[in-house]
Amino acid sequence: MSCLSSPATDNRLASQISAGPLAASQFYHCDPFCKHEFSLVFHSTQRYNTQRTMQENSLLAYALLGLLQQQPLSGYDLRKIFANTPMGTFSDSPGAIYPALQRLQKRGLISGRVQPSSGLRRRRLFRPTSAGKRAFKSWQTRAIASDDVIHRVDELMLRFGFMDETAGSAHATRFLKALAKELAAYIPTLRKFLKVQGIGMPLSGKLALESGIRGYETLLDWAKSALGIYKRNRKRGARK
Repeated sequence: MSCLSSPATDNRLASQISAGPLAASQFYHCDPFCKHEFSLVFHSTQRYNTQRTMQENSLLAYALLGLLQQQPLSGYDLRKIFANTPMGTFSDSPGAIYPALQRLQKRGLISGRVQPSSGLRRRRLFRPTSAGKRAFKSWQTRAIASDDVIHRVDELMLRFGFMDETAGSAHATRFLKALAKELAAYIPTLRKFLKVQGIGMPLSGKLALESGIRGYETLLDWAKSALGIYKRNRKRGARK
């Protein structure tokens, strides 16, 4: 049985990948067992189910740990951040924040302390424990695989967003190099798919797929540019 997808499926998936790597919910990737054909991989990355776990912690949990390492925050503070910023991508709803904090506290990854106040309402501030910091750094600095680029670009950007503060610039540089390497290997696969399958696709589907591929190419350009910025910063620091 051929692993080439049908034109109807091609058009449907092309329209979804056009949202770009940070929002696409379904992606193409090359099947190593089909030299000139392609298989389909389905994976949701647009919004994350907070009950889905990865090494016992959801992406919402890691987002919370990252924010709490910047400064102690209350549940209300965190809820506002997730409601009013792109961090909301990692939460199903504002109401998911408090249960996630309770799970982190139960696992010993964060601690909470009531802040003294002269007012009627007292704030409980949360901060990561030593175990929480270790868990976050272990997740953040693990090696980037091709599957991460295909399925989990949002997660990669979450890892990188806190990199300087929690892992250091050396880790950030290694992260960017690995990301650029995986993107450079994956993009030609998408280009090949477009060349092979684009002939039979409707124009709208072909253009939608082109949009998604350009999103990956833009991410690769950004990774290379970011590496250059880190390099220049190191040189300036060495001269001081």
